[in-house]
Amino acid sequence: MQVASTTMSIDFSIRWRPFFLDPSLPAGEGKDKMQHYREKFGAERVAQMAPTMIQTFKDEGINGYTMEGRVGNTMDSHRLLEYALAQGGTEKQNALCEALFDAYFLRGRALSSRSVLLEAAEKVQLDGAAALLDSEAGQEAVWAEVQRAYSSGVSGVPYFRIDGGGRGKEVSGGQPPEAFLKIFAALGPPPAALGFAVGSYVRVHSLVGKPEYNGKEGAVLGAQGSERVQVRLLDGAEIALLPSNLKAQGT
Repeated sequence: MQVASTTMSIDFSIRWRPFFLDPSLPAGEGKDKMQHYREKFGAERVAQMAPTMIQTFKDEGINGYTMEGRVGNTMDSHRLLEYALAQGGTEKQNALCEALFDAYFLRGRALSSRSVLLEAAEKVQLDGAAALLDSEAGQEAVWAEVQRAYSSGVSGVPYFRIDGGGRGKEVSGGQPPEAFLKIFAALGPPPAALGFAVGSYVRVHSLVGKPEYNGKEGAVLGAQGSERVQVRLLDGAEIALLPSNLKAQGT
């Protein structure tokens, strides 16, 4: 989003919507997370998943991810997120979601726990959280949202709907930045990136100083200053090159 904001002049607003992967999970303090994962995926697969997940978080600059701790029913956390949206808009809801992610992914705390939810609400200065959790307010609305997601074919998370969703504007699962940049670029006229559309694919050629990059392909992230194009190569490396060293590729 940062790249799209600076190179495409797009304003972003994030709204989190409810979804249940497993509505049968217990409320309150939930259950042991590793036990749940082993029951769902099998011990062998869980052992394979853990290092990959830890590395994925590290690659994004987030240290401390853990598969240990507790997991529980997320109805109350979804009710609280919808309440945050009503009270303070998408900014407040996003702040609360970040606090909940921190509790769950980095500290292993169940999002079904009243104390965890109230702690997160206090952290983002969301008044009225205790009264909401003491009631049943918002349960029907949450279920209605979840049912709409199920009915539209959403079967897992993350799932992104961009600019209202629809054909060509929905993304399922963890995807590289280029997948989103292509959608952002299609929302309006192609942004200026020294002759290359942001999100388009290019091939490096005729580099003298670093010939090892010649022949490699990548996606255009945007302009780097007034003379170079920032490109993320398919191997993950990012380089800034002159337009004369890039050739547009078909998608």
